[in-house]
Amino acid sequence: MALRTLEEIVARKQIPDVLAVQTEVIESMSTFFTRNGFKWMLPVMLSFVTDPLWPEPSGSHIHAPEIEVYGKKMKLMHSMILHKQISVAIGLDKLFVLSPNIRIERPERDDGVHAYEFTQLDFEIAHATMRDVMKLVEACVTHTVEKVRDSEALKTFGREMHRFHTPFKVYRMQDVLAEYGSEKALSMASEEPFWIIDISREFYDKEDEKNPGHFLNYDLILPEGYGEVLSGGEREHKYERISARLEDGHLSPAAFWPYLELARKGLLKPSAGGGIGVERFVRYITGRKHIEDVQVFPRVPGVPAII
Repeated sequence: MALRTLEEIVARKQIPDVLAVQTEVIESMSTFFTRNGFKWMLPVMLSFVTDPLWPEPSGSHIHAPEIEVYGKKMKLMHSMILHKQISVAIGLDKLFVLSPNIRIERPERDDGVHAYEFTQLDFEIAHATMRDVMKLVEACVTHTVEKVRDSEALKTFGREMHRFHTPFKVYRMQDVLAEYGSEKALSMASEEPFWIIDISREFYDKEDEKNPGHFLNYDLILPEGYGEVLSGGEREHKYERISARLEDGHLSPAAFWPYLELARKGLLKPSAGGGIGVERFVRYITGRKHIEDVQVFPRVPGVPAII
């Protein structure tokens, strides 16, 4: 049940402990990335271009808010994926950013997992492959769980965190759907995180040129029914292939200038990356039932904000 009054929000006694755990999680992950040679970039929150979350079916009904800035319409960020690719083109070969995201989800997505305002630890690596990213992320989340599992803050939740064993199992999306019916069902049946790869979705995810119709992308799924915590992939950088994917998705090329112009001039570089949902990861670590339980000011789909 969503929190609907200011009194209910103020009365949550465990929020200070949640933020203590969240502080340790963010500190651990950001330290991991900086020690691995990543530059820490500050977020972009308004732009003429952002991730359309399309043609991925789950994103097809997300409203993209716009505001007028100096006489021009700008979008609130869905994610910084296109800006990360442009940053790699600028010369930032390894970067990460704590990126605020606004995604006005359908009201029925009040499922305890989705929030319409959230933060990702977003990262990108020039010339990386999906296997490079998967290995890096496994090391990062395993390191973070090890740092947090014995902390005093986590003990207040009575949550016993098991050590992760790497490498995580890898499943193709079509096999998950055929055998389990959904990624949620497999998450419910799992005690360890796992990867789902080869997912048909956004135009910037790279298609396997040796295996057309299959994609070099990945989601990291948490166990115990907590679901997706990271989405990412190798990025398409060739103008002709990006244009074809835009056309297939019925997306207007004009909506993606100057990103598309950089691709046309051959300035985009091969890269791979992803985004780790901070609130989702903290929700899993603390064992909370609903995403609102780890947000100081809940942002639940279909529920007007209190403050």
